[in-house]
Amino acid sequence: MSLSQDVKEFARSKGVIAVGIATIETLKGGPPSIELDYKLKGARSAISFALPFNKDYIRRFLGKQERALHEEDNLAANVRSTQLAWEIAELINKAGFPARGISSNLKYRKEVPGWELKLLPDLSHRYFAVASGVGSFGWSGNVGIKGFGAAIILGTCITAAELEPTLPIPDEQSFCDKCKLCVSACAVGMMEKDKEMSVTLGGKTFTHSARKSYMLCQFCCGGFTGLHQSGKWSTWSPGRFQMPATEDEIVKELLRAVALYHQRPAMPGGYTHPALGGVKQYMTCGNCQIVCFGDKKETTKNVKTLHSSGCVIQRPDGSLHALPPEEAAQAFEQMDSAKKSLYY
Repeated sequence: MSLSQDVKEFARSKGVIAVGIATIETLKGGPPSIELDYKLKGARSAISFALPFNKDYIRRFLGKQERALHEEDNLAANVRSTQLAWEIAELINKAGFPARGISSNLKYRKEVPGWELKLLPDLSHRYFAVASGVGSFGWSGNVGIKGFGAAIILGTCITAAELEPTLPIPDEQSFCDKCKLCVSACAVGMMEKDKEMSVTLGGKTFTHSARKSYMLCQFCCGGFTGLHQSGKWSTWSPGRFQMPATEDEIVKELLRAVALYHQRPAMPGGYTHPALGGVKQYMTCGNCQIVCFGDKKETTKNVKTLHSSGCVIQRPDGSLHALPPEEAAQAFEQMDSAKKSLYY
């Protein structure tokens, strides 16, 4: 078999649900995050692949029954992705070509001023995935696969080998039917419901929802806040910040929230995030991605589960508890002013 076939067969033997190949030609025209030589001089190809999350754990996470199981599964999937990327690189190295596995997450372009807020990835797993046909964009901007939805983790290996590219998924074969239920799963309303943005890779244009502000995602998925503006449900975050209207105000409020976050009681689990200076971050959201199971009936069930899951309150020992909205609001008001000030 050719090296391209060898690589794909090896990835499949390791349990990936999809694998494909993008090249500098099929990525041409994209943003800086598709520039392969950023991580490997002379790189010409990217092997993209996907691994699934445990959907039972996701359901328990969305329903506020259990947070840790999905966090552990998510982190483990990221570790498996990174390990597999390096295993693929070793296979290619043995064939005589330079190759490098790319970390699945938490790697940013630190040379960019203000990188801690912008969090620009070193390389974009999403763009490699859609260019190679591993998956396609959902309305949320997350990449998904038929039968799995967006409940997946992506991985990438880059190499100087000239591999044979695979084709993007045709629009009519996308897993996403634009039900836009993902929009209602975002507690801070980051995504536009009726406006699109696009990226062109190798002459093909890919679209997904426009973003009101990327800072909103940092605010919510970072765990700093989680209460929906209706007050009727939240993420796993106990934060209750109100979202400002302008970008400058959002950044200012986010910086204030980060300082307060560092003073909250420690929670079980978590992981170290490079932008937080060694302070642990906890998986409290990611809802726009994980609610989508690629089946409208199942995704609808997930969104209903989320919206009826209640609102989270943090106790002095750091534990999180979901209460019905009215009870959560009452419990929050009964905190002393010093404790309340950490969350809003």
